[in-house]
Amino acid sequence: MSDYVEEIVEQPMDPLGGASGRKRRFRVQFLGKENNPEFPYTVANEVVATYLGIILGLNVPAVLTYRIHDQPLVFIQMLDRDPGMVQMPPASSSSLSQFVSENPEAVHAAIIFDLFVANNDRAFGPLRRNLALDVGKRLFLYDQGNACFYRNRLQAGIVAGIPRLKAVARELPAMFDMSHKGNHYLEFLTNWTLVESCCQKIAELPDFVIRNVIERIPDYLARPDATERAALGEFLIGRKGYLIDHIIKWATLFPELPKRGTNG
Repeated sequence: MSDYVEEIVEQPMDPLGGASGRKRRFRVQFLGKENNPEFPYTVANEVVATYLGIILGLNVPAVLTYRIHDQPLVFIQMLDRDPGMVQMPPASSSSLSQFVSENPEAVHAAIIFDLFVANNDRAFGPLRRNLALDVGKRLFLYDQGNACFYRNRLQAGIVAGIPRLKAVARELPAMFDMSHKGNHYLEFLTNWTLVESCCQKIAELPDFVIRNVIERIPDYLARPDATERAALGEFLIGRKGYLIDHIIKWATLFPELPKRGTNG
């Protein structure tokens, strides 16, 4: 039995029919998250980043939203992982290390996606990791709670919500307030051709798709309010157009990215 999908249980019931054939009911385990004063936008961040990731073709666990006793929650699908991976940090397993070297397209797509949704909380290790390989040996990205509106980090002078969106829109370095953790991730951005291809794919997202994704944030959530939701739409629609310019301007943030024009 997996340590991640602990159980999928079929529910006893009379058979359901219908034009599409026989149907059955199951109980499946999800991971639940909620907002709190330090993390006031967790539910919205998970919803928006997840749907954008799926639309862009990334392997991102599905989410559901629901209220229990008036407490808004987001439920994240639990996925089985490649058994060749170590379950806990430190450091990347041999399976993940091999994947990085053999699948630069997938790695670049993940990093550029995180830059688009302003998620600074991704790592291959050594002290933590919030990506993995599934049982099909595909990279999957979990934990989108620090994307978009982010969270409050008063010790770093960061206020979640619109102030964070404005700061990141002004300059890419505003995303990099967790560099002290020493995570390994951004150095795997190594190829300008792949960077430009990934940015172009994001740039081609229709505006209405981004707005529709934001509308998936439950209307019973107090945060984000209507003004914040509109600001997130403006941020993402604008960001898909200037993301490549930000990466070019602040290319020194990516230590293994060569001088532009020297590869591919």
